[in-house]
Amino acid sequence: MMKRAQRRIVALAMLGILCTGALVGLATAWPLYHAHRQGLETITLVSASAQAESLDHLLARYRDVARQIASRTELRRHLEDYAATGEGRDALAAFMAPRLVDAMLQSPDLVGLIRLDAAGQPLVTIGRVPQARPVIAVTDTSGQTRLVPAEEGMLVEVTTPIVSRDSRRLGTDLLYFGSQDIAGMLHDASRFGEGARQWLLAPPGQALLAADPQGALVKAEPEGRLAGRLREALASDQAELTRDGEGGQAAVLVQMPLATPDWALMVQIPARSFYGVVYHKLLWPAIMVVLLMGLGALATARVISPLLSRITDQAGRLRRSANFDPLTGLPNRAYLNQRLALALERAEEDEGALAVLFLDLDHFKDINDSLGHPLGDRLLQAVGRRLGRAVRDEDSLGRLGGDEFVLVLERLHESADAGRVAQKLIDALLQPFYIGPHEIFIGASIGISVYPRDGRRAGELIQRADTAMYGAKALKRNTWMFFTPELAEASRERFTMDTGLRRALDRQELVLHYQPQARVEGSRVFGAEALVRWTTPEGEVIGPGRFIALAEEAGLIHLIGRWVLGEACRQAREWELAGLPLRVAVNLSGLQVVQGDIVGDVRDALEQSGLSPSRLELEITEGFVIGHADEGLDRLNGLRRLGVELAVDDFGTGYSSLSYLTRLPVQCLKIDRSFITDVPGDADDETIVAAILSIAERLGLDVIAEGVENATQLEFLRSLGCPAYQGDYLSPPLTATEFAQRWGAGGLAREA
Repeated sequence: MMKRAQRRIVALAMLGILCTGALVGLATAWPLYHAHRQGLETITLVSASAQAESLDHLLARYRDVARQIASRTELRRHLEDYAATGEGRDALAAFMAPRLVDAMLQSPDLVGLIRLDAAGQPLVTIGRVPQARPVIAVTDTSGQTRLVPAEEGMLVEVTTPIVSRDSRRLGTDLLYFGSQDIAGMLHDASRFGEGARQWLLAPPGQALLAADPQGALVKAEPEGRLAGRLREALASDQAELTRDGEGGQAAVLVQMPLATPDWALMVQIPARSFYGVVYHKLLWPAIMVVLLMGLGALATARVISPLLSRITDQAGRLRRSANFDPLTGLPNRAYLNQRLALALERAEEDEGALAVLFLDLDHFKDINDSLGHPLGDRLLQAVGRRLGRAVRDEDSLGRLGGDEFVLVLERLHESADAGRVAQKLIDALLQPFYIGPHEIFIGASIGISVYPRDGRRAGELIQRADTAMYGAKALKRNTWMFFTPELAEASRERFTMDTGLRRALDRQELVLHYQPQARVEGSRVFGAEALVRWTTPEGEVIGPGRFIALAEEAGLIHLIGRWVLGEACRQAREWELAGLPLRVAVNLSGLQVVQGDIVGDVRDALEQSGLSPSRLELEITEGFVIGHADEGLDRLNGLRRLGVELAVDDFGTGYSSLSYLTRLPVQCLKIDRSFITDVPGDADDETIVAAILSIAERLGLDVIAEGVENATQLEFLRSLGCPAYQGDYLSPPLTATEFAQRWGAGGLAREA
């Protein structure tokens, strides 16, 4: 009886575990399905964008070849002489033909060329060209790219004018490139999976083109309903992913316009295979819940085994750690400095030159924050391998730490060579990295210093290359820059600002300005946003955009943030006692929330000022929501328990999941000013603003539109039912005294 009871208890317990696992699996399957589906669609759009960029890159290379041939000085000078006299046409053609053939040999894709004179008559015809004689107007633009039929198949025609130094048109080059590379991209099924098809919309006539089974580019019309759907989608000139059809004939359509005018890419993927990946992934959560207890021992063994292996490998690694980075296997900072010092000695003996390239990955912190440090480490390893393949064996590539790499180029013939190598490294990182299930795109900024022009010591050259790298980041990222004395001066100015900011609080150089917030209906002012300003001893007024990021890097954001909180609460209480009851909004740095005691800071500010918590609103940026929602959720809930209001600032500028809004204890969304600037009139921005208002209404959230500059914008917001706004149309930011003079003593009622 006892054994039977025990077996029943075990059976019931196992049944309970299985039932619980099934319920948990069902509860997690639905949100996981939407998350995976959204992620898959996003990755597919990124892949289509990359395919379109690859096609654009190929077409741009054709245009570059055309411009280089058209700009050859010697040939242009003879053509200019002919244009002036009109004599010697046969001799000019005989002179040009062999030189143009030599120029064509530099591009293996270039299969034909026609050079026309200023009147549009052919001077020289070389290689494969269309049967029909081209008619070129004087007004044809440079770089016009289109597809034309020829006897051997489709050709890419690039039209390039030949102009004199005084901008007179001397003639026109028609270059013809084989279409096999384009056909190869469209024929490649690896990017979008089995069963996917790709079409290319190209001028003239907006013809639809595809690759045939032999890999040639041909005109192709889809059949049935898909033909009309493709035409309709491509006519919209918008990047878009849609689902077409039902049942077994359903397909996912991805359209992606190219930067080249009138060119576009369309991809058709069978819906069953496309979304089958999502369904397959959903099986694992339920299976793992059911099998978790039974696989516990095996999982433990699998965890312990690698740990033991790591322990036995430690000795082989304290030996490599002295000279090599343990993560990437590249030379570390110390070893790289040694190799650079030896390279400098060789350069000094040979009276040669060398260059130091300082490379820093762009937005790598965002990847760490969003996907985790383990995946970030794997990305760094992949970056190190790809950079290693892009440099010569005699070059010294190393990792300084974090996402910083250094390359030493010896035997430099001229400074321009270092720039070409820097561009080669940037190009090497353009292709996506596939880390686990993620397709990751990342760029790099590179600074360059040259010996002996920029310094003679290793530390000096690395430091100046580092300075140039920051200049490249400030310029536009994903680019390179040589060191200049002006960059050094900018770095010194940044250091001076850092030093001054550390003393700003003691010297009482910070001050708050206040921008009013009003209801759209009636323009009744109900609140004000506190905006910090820094007045330097020299009298310069610096906005937060220039020093908040610096304060975060310097660890001063907590001191400044506490001062702003205390001063804003004190001023709001003073206005309240003076008959000006307003809600004051204060911006929070993400570091204040995740690193400091933000709940204690807010509680102290409220207690010391006597301000009611309901009159304080704290704003967090959407960027913080994306990167730290899980990490800061407890603190945000703690702030909400104090009774203060919470708002998401700059809403719409990031890529956060809307599911976060249902988890965060926020009461208000602030539409970023970038979406208000061009409305009404910009259809995309109008759609985004309307969507945000719809989301907020369904979630029961208040909305404030930022950056309202005129009555037309305000009327547009009123037509959509936007509750509140702020901006210079209502009032620019004012000092506390100016604010009280305008809005106090009945000013609220007068403005309304």
